[in-house]
Amino acid sequence: MDHWKFITVMVTVFTFTVEIRPMDSFLTAYLTGPSVNATLNEVSNVFTPIRIYLGVIGSFLVFLSSDYLRYKPVMVFNGMLGIVAYANLVNSPTTFRIMVTEVCLSLFACIEMAYYGYLYSKIQDKEHYQIATGFAKSGMLSGTCVGGLLGQLVVYFSERNYSELPYYSLAFVTFATAWACFLPSVGNSKTFIRAGDVGGDGFSNAAILDPSIPKYSSTKKTDTPNIVPSEIVFDHFCDFRHSYADSKVLMWSIWYVIAMAAFTQTNLYVNILYTYIAAESDDKHMLLNGVVDSLATMCAAISTYQIGKVNVNWNYYGYTFLAFSSLVLALLLSLGYYSKNILVVYFMYICFDTIVQSIFVIAMSQIAKQLKHDFYTSVLGFNAFLGLVLSTCLTSLLIRIGTILPVRFLVYSSTFMILGVGYGCAAIILATKEKAGKRHFRQLP
Repeated sequence: MDHWKFITVMVTVFTFTVEIRPMDSFLTAYLTGPSVNATLNEVSNVFTPIRIYLGVIGSFLVFLSSDYLRYKPVMVFNGMLGIVAYANLVNSPTTFRIMVTEVCLSLFACIEMAYYGYLYSKIQDKEHYQIATGFAKSGMLSGTCVGGLLGQLVVYFSERNYSELPYYSLAFVTFATAWACFLPSVGNSKTFIRAGDVGGDGFSNAAILDPSIPKYSSTKKTDTPNIVPSEIVFDHFCDFRHSYADSKVLMWSIWYVIAMAAFTQTNLYVNILYTYIAAESDDKHMLLNGVVDSLATMCAAISTYQIGKVNVNWNYYGYTFLAFSSLVLALLLSLGYYSKNILVVYFMYICFDTIVQSIFVIAMSQIAKQLKHDFYTSVLGFNAFLGLVLSTCLTSLLIRIGTILPVRFLVYSSTFMILGVGYGCAAIILATKEKAGKRHFRQLP
């Protein structure tokens, strides 16, 4: 088996098992049920915002440290946080234990950028990035699918008793953490600047002193060099500046940041919306959250796997694709406000999750192709960090003005509507420039 395929399989197994968490689909139902007896308002405005607010800190730490810690330690540590989170949900947790769970889950949710950084750093040929990302993403979504289905079966056979679900989540997260310990290490970062690598004229001497280049081989003794912190910071800043100066990185990053904010909000509050609609309509039937999460992630897994193999000139069609997709997502999310039928909302979430997860695969792989090696988590993690910051600001604003739950989904819909209009205008401008350039070329003698 090729090395890149082996690494992809190893990471996919990890992403699959770490996402089998049946508790997630019924977390709101569990917290508002007889075992815990929290109110829906408390879950919506107290517990869930904790996860959003602290997620900003977690994503900041991930993108800041993952490239230097070489990804694997971050994955293991995050797995340990997941173990603590689900262990605290066992046996009718108190308010304090629920808050500890929310803190740990907020940090645990930031793991995605770390394992994508690990994947990219172990695969040398960037042409494999899109298909590898598709496999890893489909593994993650398949795990969520299995977790939702398992949760639904447990709830069905235990007659709507949610207290067994934390044990299953705890078992699979523990296995994933153990699996992460056996992943091959990445090795030392290539992004560090060492003392003496930068000459007095500001140019790097690394190439001249590199013995792997015969013409510039040096007989200079290579002692273990000291790392100059100020030069590391300067080099990191320069990498950031050059990365976002690339129009392709900027195009996909802007969409990713704003979409990630709306996606994070939707993913956290749709579970609460199900319970809200069921209570408003006085529906006594069993919630089908697990089945819906399974269908949504199964469709998304198939879609992301297929997307990973698609070869499209995204530089030309990117703006049009993002504009059309954003408008479709806006239309879907508006159903969360206008519809009072829980089956329609279930359908909305399945379609929304399938589309947005597929676009995330394309966006991350296209951004990664433009980045220097060993700098993936810094940029992708920074994008996720900005998305969570935006999500936090949005949460704070909506809580402050006291919006009811369905209105939140109208706000999320408006966010994608703005993206669709913005990228639609950009697509028209790009097409006009291309057409004008071809006309000018034909007129040349």
